[in-house]
Amino acid sequence: MNKRFVSGVAAVMFCLLFSVAPAAESPHGLAPAGDMPFIPDLGGLRRQSFKNQYGQRRDLSEAVLVRKSVVKNGKASVPAGGLCYISETEQDAAPFRRDPFFLLGEHAYLVDLAQSVRTVRDVTLKKGEKKPVDMAGYRLWFDYATDHYDLPYIQMALIAPSGHWPMEFSVSSKFPGIKDLPDRSRLEGDVEQLDEFFLDPAFEYGASRFEVKDHDFQKATFASLSYPVIEEATFSLSRPVALDLRQEEYRLYGAKRIYAFRENEGFRVRVTDFGGDKVLAEKVIRPVSSQGYKDDDKEKDSYSLTVPGEDMRIEIAVQPEYLRHSDFVPWSTEVPHDWKDGVLSLIVYRDLVTVKNGAPWPLDHRYIVGLEANLLTGKLQRLTLENAEPFTLDAERDAFDGPVKHSDVWSRPAFRLVADDIQGDRVRSYYLRDAFFQRTDNLSFTDKGRKNIDCFIGRTPTFVSILEDSFLNRLAMPDFGTEVQGSHFTSFPSVMPNMAFHAPDPTAPFGGLMRGFGREQVTNRRGERLTSSEGLVIRGSYVDWKNNRIVIPPAGLFYTSRNARNVRALNGETFYMLGRRAYIATFESTTFTRRNFDIDFWRVQPDASLHPIYWQDQPLGVNNKVLRFTESHLLDDRPMAQINVVKYSGNNFGAPFELAQGLSRENGDRYYLHDRFAEGATWIEPEFVGETYVRVKSFGTPAIQSVQYTYEKPVRALLAPGEEKPLGKNHTLKLLSFDERAGLATVELRRNDGSLTETRTLGPLNDETRAFLPQHQRVVNSLQFQFDEGKNKVLAEMDVKTPFEKGKAAFYTYVDLKKLESDTPFEGDPRFMVRPDVCGHCYQLNEVLLDNPDPIILDKEHPRFDGPRMADGKPQFSIVIDSFDGEMIHAWHIETNYRKRVFKSANLAFQPRNNIDVLMGVNGTIEGFLRASLMERSAWQEYWRTGAHPHPERGLDAWTALKFQ
Repeated sequence: MNKRFVSGVAAVMFCLLFSVAPAAESPHGLAPAGDMPFIPDLGGLRRQSFKNQYGQRRDLSEAVLVRKSVVKNGKASVPAGGLCYISETEQDAAPFRRDPFFLLGEHAYLVDLAQSVRTVRDVTLKKGEKKPVDMAGYRLWFDYATDHYDLPYIQMALIAPSGHWPMEFSVSSKFPGIKDLPDRSRLEGDVEQLDEFFLDPAFEYGASRFEVKDHDFQKATFASLSYPVIEEATFSLSRPVALDLRQEEYRLYGAKRIYAFRENEGFRVRVTDFGGDKVLAEKVIRPVSSQGYKDDDKEKDSYSLTVPGEDMRIEIAVQPEYLRHSDFVPWSTEVPHDWKDGVLSLIVYRDLVTVKNGAPWPLDHRYIVGLEANLLTGKLQRLTLENAEPFTLDAERDAFDGPVKHSDVWSRPAFRLVADDIQGDRVRSYYLRDAFFQRTDNLSFTDKGRKNIDCFIGRTPTFVSILEDSFLNRLAMPDFGTEVQGSHFTSFPSVMPNMAFHAPDPTAPFGGLMRGFGREQVTNRRGERLTSSEGLVIRGSYVDWKNNRIVIPPAGLFYTSRNARNVRALNGETFYMLGRRAYIATFESTTFTRRNFDIDFWRVQPDASLHPIYWQDQPLGVNNKVLRFTESHLLDDRPMAQINVVKYSGNNFGAPFELAQGLSRENGDRYYLHDRFAEGATWIEPEFVGETYVRVKSFGTPAIQSVQYTYEKPVRALLAPGEEKPLGKNHTLKLLSFDERAGLATVELRRNDGSLTETRTLGPLNDETRAFLPQHQRVVNSLQFQFDEGKNKVLAEMDVKTPFEKGKAAFYTYVDLKKLESDTPFEGDPRFMVRPDVCGHCYQLNEVLLDNPDPIILDKEHPRFDGPRMADGKPQFSIVIDSFDGEMIHAWHIETNYRKRVFKSANLAFQPRNNIDVLMGVNGTIEGFLRASLMERSAWQEYWRTGAHPHPERGLDAWTALKFQ
C-alpha cells in the first residue's frame, strides 16, 4: 500500500492560520497554568529508548499538552495551538542514520530533512518578557539581569513554539569579548584577583547565534537571532528492507528490478519494471557512512535515490554489520550461493510520509505540523501537532478528537480530550483517552474543580522547560504531604569515601520550606531586593547492614546559605547564618589557575543507589571546584566538548563551556563554537579538543579564602574633622580630615583603653575606582579600615553611595566581626568545616557551606545527630532516627529549633529507605538538585497522590511493560 502523504499547502495558508489572533494571544512558547495536572504515563503515549543504525542511543517520548485554556459560563475554550501533541527525542534525528521517531504512537524512521537557518533582526524586549520573534511562534525570553562593576549583563533563552528551551545564555555588549582574552598560559596556582571581566555580545551555539546590540538592566535590543528551522521531514513507517546485491547484477524487489553498476563516482543504481524493459529511476549514488557532513543540503542528494510515485528510497550501506547494532534490524534477504565478494547492501525505505512545517497533518487537516530543530545541531528534535482552529467543549460537545494516526488496520484519533462536567466557571471532570481506550484519572483532582483544562500527559523533556517558573511551588505543594519514594535495596550499598562535588540521591525526599530554615526578602543599601535563604542537604548516606548502622560519609551533610545572587561588600548586604541575619563586611579572594592538563570524557558509573563516580574530575584548588567533561558531540565530524565547572555543593556553575576547534562561519561551515571560552572571571583555553578528552592549555576561576561578617547591623556615622563616633563598647572612630574632590578621608581607630591606635587614609573614591566597584577586592579594601583582632575586631568603611554630605564624611561601622575561613573548623561548632563558595563570575561570596569532615554514625544506641549550634547553643536542626531494623529505615525525621519551639518534619521514610539523603529548605543549591530530577520527582508525586506503583524499571516486568505499553 502506498502511504506517501505529501502536503502541498502553500506557506501563505500557514500565515493566515496564525495571524487571526494577535501575537500576544498565541500560546506558542508559553507555559500552561502552573498548577496544571501532570500524568506521567498513559499507554498510548510511548516512552522508550532505541538504537539507530550506528548503535547510538535515542530516547524517544510522546506527550499531550493543553495550555492557555479558559473555563467560563459552562464552556471550556482552547485557543488555536492550545492543544499540542509532542513527539521528542532527547538527542536529535538526522538522515542516513536510521534514527527512530514516534509518530502518534507508531514507530517510524527519519529518512530525510529540509533545513534552513532563520535570521530575525532588531528585536527589542523588556526584562521578564517572552516576545514572539517569528510567525512560527518562537519567543525570546529576557529572564534576568545582573551586573559586574555596575555594568549589566543579561540572561536569555530562545523558546521553541512547544515551550522547550535547551539552556539560558549570557550576553553583554558592555565588556570585552572572548577574542580579547589575553594569553594567560604562564599563570599557575593562586594569583591575585584579575581586573578583566569577559562576556561576548554574541552567543555562538553550533547552528545558532544570538547577538545583542545594546541593553541595560530593564531592556535589550538584539541585532540578530539566527537559529535552525526544519522546513520538511520524511519518515518511513515500516522497517526498511536490506537487499544484498552483487555488482553488475540485479535483485527483485516486489515487481521491480534493482541493478547496481560500479562507476568512478559511486554506483549507478537503476530501478526498472519486472521485465527490466522500463527504467523507473536511475542515478549514481555513493555509499552512506557515518560522516555528518553528508546530510548537508549540498551533499545529501548524492547518497540516495528516490523513485517518484513508487514509495521507494534507496541507500547503499558500506558495512551492513552495523545494522546489527540497531534495535530494529531491517528485513534482510541475502543473496544465494554464499556470495561474499563484490556484494553491496541496498537499504530500501518504504511507506514514506513527508510532512511540512506549518502545513496540515496529512491525515487530519484540523491539525498543523510543527518541526523543531535542535539549536546546537540543526537536526530534528521535536514534532508537534496543534489544533489549527480554536475549539470549545460544553454540555453538547464534551470531547475533541486528537489527530488521526496511521494504522494498517484502523486509522483513528490518537487520543481524545474529554470535559464532561463543566459547571459555570469550573470544570469538575476532564480527562484524556488514548487510542487504546485507556484514560487518565479525572484531571480536576478535587471537588472544587478548575478554571481551565490545562494539563500535561506524558514524559517528554519539554515538561521540564515549561515548568521553570512553577516547579518549586509544585514540588513543595503541601496537599499530599512530603512525598517519600521507596528505595531499591541491594546486597552491597553504595559507599563514597567523600561526597564533595556530588549530588544527593535523585530520589531524596524534598521537605520544602520548614520553620527553622530561613527564607525572606532582604533589601540592600541600593534598594535592591534579594531573596536570602538557607537549607540542609544530606547526600551519599547509606545503610551499613553488616554493622547495623547508618553512615553519612565526609561532606555528606551540609548546611547551605545563599542569596538570589552573590553577596557583596560595601552594599550592606545580608545573608542567613544559622537562622540569624548576618551582614557581610569584607572578603578575601584569589584566582586559581592551572595549565597543561588533560580532562577525560565523563562516563557515568552508577552503583546500587545511582550515585555516579566521577574519577575523571580535575580539581581546581583544594575544595574549591572541579572540571567535568560531561558531553561530546560531532559537528560535521569535528569534536565538540561540553565542560562544566562543578561546585563543592555538587551543582554546576553557570552555563557549560561549549568548545570546538576548526569551525568557521567565514569558511562556510554550518556550525560554529568558540575554540576558547570566557565568562566573567572564569576562562578556559584548550590546546586540543577531542571526542574523549580535552587538553587544556590554560584555565582560571575565582576562589574565596575568607569572609568576615557580623550579626550587628552596621551603623552609619556622619563625621566632621575632629568628631568621633563610638564603635561598640571598646573602640572609637575619629575623622582627622577629608578631601571631597579627591575622594579621600583620613580616620583614626583606637581602643578606648588607649592600648592601640591606628590611622589610615581611605580612598580615593573617584571615577577610576568606582569603575571596579563593588566586586574588586583591592578597591574594596582601599575603602575599608579593619582594626584589632579576635573578638574585638571592628571595621569602618566609606559610604560609597553618599560619601560626603553637608560638609561631613559618611562611614558605615561594623563591630564584633566574625570570620569564615575556608577549610577551617567553624568557630561556633568545630565539628563542622567552613566551605565558602565563590561566584565564578566575580570573586564574591556565593554560598556558605558547613559540612562534616568525619563520618556521622547513626544506630540504635545513637539515633540522633545534632547539626551546627546557633548562638544560643542549640542546634539549628537535628537528625532523628525513629525506626531502623539494621537493614531498612522505616521512620526518621528532621527537627528544628525556632523561636524557642521545636518543629518536626513528616516521616521521611514513609516507605522504607536505604539512605537518609534529603533536601530541606529552598535556595539556589537545592533548586539545582530539584531541577535535575524534576521529571521523575513530578511523576512520583502523581504516584504518591493516587497510591499507585510506578512502572517497573527492571526485569521481566519492565520488558513486558515496554512491549505491551
